Amino acid sequence: MHRGHATLAAAVGAFLVCTAASLRAEESGVPVASTDRAVLDRVAVRFYAPETGGNARPRFITERVLSFEARLLAMSEQGASARSAPEERHLHQAIDRHVAEELLSSLGIEGGKETPDLSRLADDARAELEARIGGEGPLRDAALAERIDPEEVQAIFLRHAQAAFYLDHHVTPLLYPDDRQLREVFRTAAHPFRNKHFEEARKDLARWLVAERLKGAESAFLQTARTRVKIVLVGH
Repeated sequence: MHRGHATLAAAVGAFLVCTAASLRAEESGVPVASTDRAVLDRVAVRFYAPETGGNARPRFITERVLSFEARLLAMSEQGASARSAPEERHLHQAIDRHVAEELLSSLGIEGGKETPDLSRLADDARAELEARIGGEGPLRDAALAERIDPEEVQAIFLRHAQAAFYLDHHVTPLLYPDDRQLREVFRTAAHPFRNKHFEEARKDLARWLVAERLKGAESAFLQTARTRVKIVLVGH
């Protein structure tokens, strides 16, 4: 990705212009043409690595999914509206996270073992995100804005859960913090549950801590994988 930073920035900038224009049209009451809808469903990113089958079996991120995932990052970090176009940095973060989770999920599948409680882990991830962005409504609104159907939303959380399971079992424990760790985090960390007693906040705090740990572990994993991962922004 070293040579591609300028190209990446240019492609992401063009994508932001298209997304913002579509949002302005929808918010002003102007129907978005069917051709615009097709543009929003184009491939935005192509990537491959040994974990995914190499150059012969590239993976793709569509514009709709990329914009949706970037919206969720902006909403969870800054309290942005579900209708707000994502910023460039959120698109970069969304690409990195999506690629990291695809690689980790592929490693888990290659291991030949089924992930127990995958649906429960996905539900926990959904509940934690909804707590950050204000509930089920904003998640649904963000999905509607990008025409992401419920099955696609669930697939994102399942990928997230598969990646988390692989990291927990093969890299570093992160899914099940014990009581001592939770109490220490509750006492010292800048978490969103300061106005609650520990026992009241325990379940939500555990989900929050797992999400924070996972974010850091995915980022660290991708940094170590940079030399073997090829990420290409598809031109606009």
